[in-house]
Amino acid sequence: MHHARQRLPLLLAAAVAVAALGACSGPSTEKQGGAAAATGEPPVKVTPQPDPANAALPLDAYGFDKSQQKVLQQAQDILTEACMRRIGFASFKNSNTYVAGPDTRRSTSGIGLVDADSAKKYGYRTGELPNRDAGAPAKRDPSETAALFGPQDGVPAHPGAPEGGCAGEAARKLYPKGPKGTSTTPAGNGLVDELTQQAGDRARGDSRVTAAISQWSSCMRDAGFQVKTPWELQQMEGTRWTGPVTGEEITAATTDVSCKQKTKLSDTWAAVLTAYQNTLIEKHKQDLDQEKKHLGEQVAFAEKVLKDGAA
Repeated sequence: MHHARQRLPLLLAAAVAVAALGACSGPSTEKQGGAAAATGEPPVKVTPQPDPANAALPLDAYGFDKSQQKVLQQAQDILTEACMRRIGFASFKNSNTYVAGPDTRRSTSGIGLVDADSAKKYGYRTGELPNRDAGAPAKRDPSETAALFGPQDGVPAHPGAPEGGCAGEAARKLYPKGPKGTSTTPAGNGLVDELTQQAGDRARGDSRVTAAISQWSSCMRDAGFQVKTPWELQQMEGTRWTGPVTGEEITAATTDVSCKQKTKLSDTWAAVLTAYQNTLIEKHKQDLDQEKKHLGEQVAFAEKVLKDGAA
């Protein structure tokens, strides 16, 4: 009797998985769309994504693109170095200078790993490449650190250094107060970041995404991986996936991507996320246009810094 009670939830779970797998067909997708509409979820059309790792999303048009990010980082380096030399550090060189490396892959999206080639080469490593043998950078002199960032660990501010150090001065020049009195930084484009987060949160709870995740989980279980959501695997970077990339990690990563393709989870996620972003853009169009104009002014100033050498 005890064993029978244990088997019942497993049988029910298997039945749910079988029903979910049937949702891959065209008619079931149409039924899901109707059910979603009844719950107030936006209508979507799921189409194949030729490059899911680099799929364009509506809110991308309102943030910095890669070339603009490069210009901003280089300008910030120039402004920081000019300030440091002005207050007495003649040989200062910013160790954070932007370097465009050969690896331009985007291995993940909001649904986790989606690029098959990246999975085969790097597993779940989303930061720098797994062979990290370059060593740590040389430790800064405390007085230089205080000049760069302001008072640090009991070290007083360097004479003549601006508030927040030279890094703070450079950031204020590049990212002055926005139209509503809030500062803007390249890592936080204000409203764009906020709406991106909102759209992602809504997409995670969307019935079409959760159904596709159930199918993905069943596919992974058939391959020997007991995981309920893609984020469980992604979060293992730095814990389970450490040191050199192992065969186990490569197998998990390639199976993950394969299951996303088989169950159309990647395509479903892209379609649903796009729908939620479009809804939010329509609601906040005026404010987004204003923020885009402000970001454009920042890039124009950064380009001037690169041309003139300082500001």
